Amino acid sequence: MEGTSLGMEDLIAAVATPPGTAARSVIRLSGASVVELLRQRFQPAAALSHLKRAHRIVGQYTLEGWRGPVPVDLWVWPTQRSYTGQPSAEIQMIGSPQIVDAVLTQCYRDGARPARAGEFTLRAFLAGRVDLFQAEAVLGVIDATDHEQLHAALSQLAGGLSHRITQVRESLLLHLADLEAGLDFVEEDIEFVQRPLLMARIREVRTLVEELWQQGTARMAGGGLPQVVLAGLPNAGKSTLFNRLGGAQRAIVSAVAGTTRDVLSVEMSSGKFRWTLLDTAGLDESSSGIAAAAEALRREQVASADLVLWCSSLMLSEADAAIDDLAWKQLENAPHAALRIYTQADRAGPQPLPTGQVVSAETGEGLGGLRAMIEDHFQRRAAHHGEWLASTAARSHDALERCVHALRSAESAAANQLGDELLSMELRAALDALGEVCGAVHTDDILDRIFSRFCIGK
Repeated sequence: MEGTSLGMEDLIAAVATPPGTAARSVIRLSGASVVELLRQRFQPAAALSHLKRAHRIVGQYTLEGWRGPVPVDLWVWPTQRSYTGQPSAEIQMIGSPQIVDAVLTQCYRDGARPARAGEFTLRAFLAGRVDLFQAEAVLGVIDATDHEQLHAALSQLAGGLSHRITQVRESLLLHLADLEAGLDFVEEDIEFVQRPLLMARIREVRTLVEELWQQGTARMAGGGLPQVVLAGLPNAGKSTLFNRLGGAQRAIVSAVAGTTRDVLSVEMSSGKFRWTLLDTAGLDESSSGIAAAAEALRREQVASADLVLWCSSLMLSEADAAIDDLAWKQLENAPHAALRIYTQADRAGPQPLPTGQVVSAETGEGLGGLRAMIEDHFQRRAAHHGEWLASTAARSHDALERCVHALRSAESAAANQLGDELLSMELRAALDALGEVCGAVHTDDILDRIFSRFCIGK
């Protein structure tokens, strides 16, 4: 989308509902002259006179070249108290593509122009009806493919993230005001705020911004479907478990160790969540050739996983069990999440079972509990990510990082008793970075990148 700063006073129109046949379809209009346009075709036209507030009117819409009018429900917002901050309207009618196209074409003939992608939400943003977080959340709700994405989008749309950023900005503005007030009385040696108190306040703000930045970074890493990786020693029952969970014979199962070479994947869902399940080769650090390539691929998948399910076979020898324990301890200390499950329970015999999730891919024992563990992980993962959308996190990442660096510099300047001018400069840099995040500071290029991803009519 080009020229987002131009044409905001134009009367625009677009279909706001999905294409195709439906019970109802909606044409959305926004612009100062919307009521005048509607008066040309809507009957009874008198119902559009002297409107002071939002109103629903049942009537008919006349079209050039048609034998009869089209029955419509007209919703009118005649003042700036609308979603876009402009006089707006919605024409609701039977969802026949021919009728909808005819009404929209008539709107264009009568003076409206086609709306650009995301232009209604862009106008809402420029009018201050929504902030940049909420504008992006509109697209997030439309594009959500699972519960976690929808939850994040709705939370962001409700303003939770906006509220947190606004609180941080207001706190910084107060600290900056105290500092700059002190600069006006520097010759009188009046200290408006004590340095230890100022350092504590800056540290508190920096901690909040770091938390936001870390949550955003986590959301960026989990922008697509999360990956759950089955890992373990050779012949730990990973491929059998993969087939059972995936519901089909996708992986070759053999008593010969090292059968799995490639990484196999299947899309899974459980409860509210969707993820990709991957089966990898068994751990083999002494291998060479094709086996070495498989080991390298296994390491790569484990390193990038959202969750690793470490499969410890209950059939291991004492020596292999020691290797398995060591590998699990190393994995447990890694930065990514990992769960240990005990496989091949159907072949374990009368031995005492370990504490933990015991499963059998052959009999189905423990699989319900395993799925519940995975769901619980994703539930906690969603809470850790907060209200961030992946697209918002990606856009905000660099600005939040600059804000953190500026606040750290301000802390250092305060600790080293540097002048208030330097402290003020760093706090202004932090405020400018936060302004980019929430849209208080924006350019046409930033708005183009965001709103061009919207569909027409939103």
